[in-house]
Amino acid sequence: MKKTLIALAVLAVSGAAFAQSSVTISGTINVGVLDSGAAGAQPTVSRMGGGANAINIVTLEDLGGGMRAGFDSQMRFNPATGDRASAGTGAALFHGANVYVGGGFGTVRMGKIIEASNCAYDPWACTGGAGLSAGNTTGGLIAAQTIANAVSYQSPTISGFSVGYNTSVSARANERNVLNVTYAAGPMTAQFLQSKGSVNIGATDATAITDAKAQGTSIGASYNFGVANVSVFNAKTEDAAGATTADITGLGLTVPMGAYTILAGMTQDKKKASNLDGRTAVGVNYSLSKRTTLGADVFKQDQVGGSNGFVVRARHTF
Repeated sequence: MKKTLIALAVLAVSGAAFAQSSVTISGTINVGVLDSGAAGAQPTVSRMGGGANAINIVTLEDLGGGMRAGFDSQMRFNPATGDRASAGTGAALFHGANVYVGGGFGTVRMGKIIEASNCAYDPWACTGGAGLSAGNTTGGLIAAQTIANAVSYQSPTISGFSVGYNTSVSARANERNVLNVTYAAGPMTAQFLQSKGSVNIGATDATAITDAKAQGTSIGASYNFGVANVSVFNAKTEDAAGATTADITGLGLTVPMGAYTILAGMTQDKKKASNLDGRTAVGVNYSLSKRTTLGADVFKQDQVGGSNGFVVRARHTF
């Protein structure tokens, strides 16, 4: 639930003119006890995902004529330690912080901008642990980092289609940029996502973006059948020479059952040896309310020696 503080700014121009502005503060905490199952690992209290532990501050001013402007920011934190976890140089306070202007033409941003990602095709939404996309050796996460010194454009949605593009504008020899083409209409969604610059598949939000020529591409789709939502994606990375370094396919399933939701998924990387190429996971969410959810997962990671892990977790939003 978002708590919105609304203030009216009075402009005295040839009489009384009014412009409405708002400040919205929202956030999420997602933390659990995680055992990765790796040799010598012990269960530890761990954060579940990067953006799943964040405080968002967003302002909006109605400029009239369908125009709007404001400030969009996010501060990420590690709930296990209380430390800042925003990516950037030094001890970054904001993971994202930008000014935006929008209208019927779309939205333009300048500043530090959080990238689009393919997290929508992971039943665990890139929260690590049992998830298919982030924080494991066959994670299929593309983009989802943050670009400093950046500008972006997001188009309006037309017949279900929208396009977004953001790029750094800096002294890099290879500027970081992300293209996102999305379709969402009725029960179906689909996405084409491509990032260029330093690419690290399955990376966490704290991974540094270096000045390197590389590329990551993802194609994903999902369909909601009512009784279940099925998703599939392919994530591929290439190095500076154009050689494929990862080729990951993932399949996800989400089944709502009243207060319970069943999660299941698997991934496979065709570029790795047979004992390094897969992950299978199942889990369950239980909604205590619209804002608070408990969950538990088990997963099997095919890697050297193999591992079987589990997570017991809790999530709260405000």
